Amino acid sequence: MPTSERRATGLAAVATLMLAAGGFAQAAWAGPATRTKVNVSGQAVTIAAPAGFCVDTKSTTMTTAGAFVLMSDCSLLGGAKTGKPPIGAALTASVSNGGIAGEGDSETGTLDDLEDFAATEDGRAVLSRSGQAGSVRVLTTVKSGDVLYLLIEDRGKMPVAGIDRTFWRAFLDVNGRMVALSELGFEGAGMDRQQALNQLGALAAAIRAANAPGRQGGLRLGG
Repeated sequence: MPTSERRATGLAAVATLMLAAGGFAQAAWAGPATRTKVNVSGQAVTIAAPAGFCVDTKSTTMTTAGAFVLMSDCSLLGGAKTGKPPIGAALTASVSNGGIAGEGDSETGTLDDLEDFAATEDGRAVLSRSGQAGSVRVLTTVKSGDVLYLLIEDRGKMPVAGIDRTFWRAFLDVNGRMVALSELGFEGAGMDRQQALNQLGALAAAIRAANAPGRQGGLRLGG
């Protein structure tokens, strides 16, 4: 299978999970948990929430296509009240059946391959919440260690009302499975791009630490 097709297969699997989980606003809240373990095609991956976020265990789904986990402000999930306004964003993690190179592929993919694919029409269609390449622009890319971050603007149909049209997504490989992360900011929440990037970076670091402990560096826009 050509390299471009392998990238499309892997990203498309993750995108399917993200779109299928688009109705998260209607999910039933469970008690707060800071992490959950999912099993995707025989491989366990632990999704750990960063500080201030908890896992909505009722929304966690595992199918033949992979797994999806939603994280939100702990105070909204029955956690201790802090007296502060709720965090103006939710975080998601989608785990695909294969690694960066695609499901069932023994070749090693790279973040550069993934970045190149995201810049193509097929890649933008995969990243779009409506599946329409013309509605999507990749505004910024940031690579930190083994994680690729994409700042995306999507002018297509939103699966849930009130979500900011500009958002971050991140891709990393965990235990041989590609994990796609997304920061879903709420319109009017007052969160800037650097804060949103920091949140997603904290999620990537928490997942890395939960699966293979290691020290994570900081992230800077334009740096």
